[in-house]
Amino acid sequence: MNPRRLSSGISPVIATMLLVGLTAVLSVLVYLLVSAAPLSGIDPSRFQYIRITGIRITGKHAEDTSPPACDDSCIFLIHDGNAPLVNDGISALVLRNNVKLPANITTLNSALFLKTKHDGAEHVSGAGSKGSTWDPGEEIYIDLNEHSIQAGDLVTVQIIDKATQLVISEDTARA
Repeated sequence: MNPRRLSSGISPVIATMLLVGLTAVLSVLVYLLVSAAPLSGIDPSRFQYIRITGIRITGKHAEDTSPPACDDSCIFLIHDGNAPLVNDGISALVLRNNVKLPANITTLNSALFLKTKHDGAEHVSGAGSKGSTWDPGEEIYIDLNEHSIQAGDLVTVQIIDKATQLVISEDTARA
């Protein structure tokens, strides 16, 4: 049989293999791009680690508690990040069982908190709220209205950068 006389050649096989290979390479590139993309609303380059260290649902009166003015439905936060946060440049969003609580926490500076409209939250206190910055290692206590959190609730606190409206930290704990 003369190879010059064949009506079909090897070109279709090579073309098919090239298309399959190109498709596989493009699929891997798309996967890598999607998996490396930041989560919606979170800026990983500015992500600070704020951790919930406790949730109080005791219902004790403010004068009986430590720290004072942090009784029923109080969330204890610690700054585990590596850079200070400007207290008036951040706000907090509290969710109970993945539903936003009606707590308007527009600043974590305790002196400025008293002057803001803060329905749903009674106090912000702790060493991290006293100055203009919340430094690593310092705690902040958010005292919500009584009975805002019940035993067994899943509580999430998001810290929001007010300038960009991006979540810069988030933690969840069970009450």
